[in-house]
Amino acid sequence: MRATANTLFLFVCMIILWGCNQSSTNKGARTGFDSDKDLVAQNDSVALYIQVVDSAKDEYDIPEVALWIKNKTTEEEIKLYQTTRPDWHCWYMGDGNKFYPVPIDSILVTSRVTIYNYDPLQLIVEGCPDMRNEFSYFIDVDKRKAWYVPANQGYIGSTSEEGYMIFQSYRYVSDPDIAGRYTFLQIFDETGNMVDSLDLEHLHL
Repeated sequence: MRATANTLFLFVCMIILWGCNQSSTNKGARTGFDSDKDLVAQNDSVALYIQVVDSAKDEYDIPEVALWIKNKTTEEEIKLYQTTRPDWHCWYMGDGNKFYPVPIDSILVTSRVTIYNYDPLQLIVEGCPDMRNEFSYFIDVDKRKAWYVPANQGYIGSTSEEGYMIFQSYRYVSDPDIAGRYTFLQIFDETGNMVDSLDLEHLHL
């Protein structure tokens, strides 16, 4: 009798575990539009997804990806662009004081997306194509226009009052006896012009 009870108990436990596993599998499964895409940013109106189109070939390569926008109200899905894999690696990308216009289909990398402005929808997309420098792009979605941001360490936020974009770059210390790198902060307005900066080289000299 005791053996029968133990067998029945084990059977019930197995049924419960099987049901839990099935539930977890169903919850984790994705179907439809986002089955092969990763959500990277969203607001009340839109959701942005990255889709890997061509995987990285090795540890030194990067994937080609597509950036998709889904309208939450209409359910319309639009492919904004697909990245172009670079055939070069850069040791150092210098910084600059203004955004440079580039074709939207020439963007090299997209692994992070930030919604900078809701209306009109404007994005900052970033990634590292060469294992050293962060590449950043400013995108006006409605106009389908893109600009390269001359900052090699990426976007770190915006000013609380003005809403200006803050990027950072690394530079090399000018004194050869000291060497090393230091931080250079860049503040850009909505037109892509640098309105202020902070150079921290003096902390190393």
